[in-house]
Amino acid sequence: MKEKTYQDPEIGNVRLVKSARGRRISIRVHPLKGVTVSVPYYSRYDDGMRFFVQKREWVKEVLRRQQEKAEAAEKSGGAVGTLRDGVTVRTLLSEIHFVRSRAGGFSHADGQYVRNAAPAGAGGPGRQPDGVSGRTISISSVLVEDVSRTGRLFLSPFMPLSRKEVSYPDTMPPEGSAELSSALGQALVKILRDEARTLLPQKLAFFARRYGFSYGKVFIKHNSTNWGSCSARGNINLNLNLVRLPEPVCDYVILHELCHLRHPDHGPGFHALLENLCADNMKRLSLLVDGMYESCLSAGDARSGAEASVEYFRGLVSAMRRSRAKFPVHHVLEQEVRKYRLV
Repeated sequence: MKEKTYQDPEIGNVRLVKSARGRRISIRVHPLKGVTVSVPYYSRYDDGMRFFVQKREWVKEVLRRQQEKAEAAEKSGGAVGTLRDGVTVRTLLSEIHFVRSRAGGFSHADGQYVRNAAPAGAGGPGRQPDGVSGRTISISSVLVEDVSRTGRLFLSPFMPLSRKEVSYPDTMPPEGSAELSSALGQALVKILRDEARTLLPQKLAFFARRYGFSYGKVFIKHNSTNWGSCSARGNINLNLNLVRLPEPVCDYVILHELCHLRHPDHGPGFHALLENLCADNMKRLSLLVDGMYESCLSAGDARSGAEASVEYFRGLVSAMRRSRAKFPVHHVLEQEVRKYRLV
């Protein structure tokens, strides 16, 4: 596949890609991959440029609408915006804070990398390079709640088990720059991967035992297009971003992939099975939510997190009762997944 890049003064990079399978010129505007003009192999790049110029205002309007959706998603917690000083990202296991260290205490580590050996949710510092010599990013963690002692079984982004700090020195690139965002993004992905490897295989095994599924291997992936998949060999692939979803929604994706072990397609049998399993899981979670709320009524800070968790869960239940879809439980949960953007 051959391609050229045009730098538009307002839009930025526009990729002109020649495709052997393309029969006409087309434009794709992707929120992450940018603007791509597909040109049939027998056509000239100039033909693609003329088509882009004709559609330039349309492209700008699409980008504007995508930006509005992205900003709304960031406010609701469904998307992670530009990573910078003061930004907080919540997962089912932790609350992650990004902090620029004015002291510059890590500016002379010369790219050393110390792997964080502590499990997700536990204390323990870690460092990783940002790809620039003499600059390192520090990841530290403080345990907030030990669930082995409190007995809480319901996980919620509003009730973190640990607080993690991603600290970077003042010698790093300026806030909002692509270089800084990329470096902090790598640190975030590392945290998400560690947490996903801790949590998701346990959840998958629990649901497989509960509902009588047998699967092959489980892989934690960093995909940019899907939340999970099931292979013909019975292997389950789960996106590390699943730990950013509320527990009922995270469970929905896992159950979705397990159902594909019996129904490879999305036919009536698949939807009926997924609906039954999701409805049963919502009943299970409802008991856990009620028990958590009762135990947190007099727990100070934990009470506000419990109230937010209960409010969200009851909102889901209410939407399911109001839904006129044939499979209301799985329909509402599917709509919730679509509110989140992969990082």
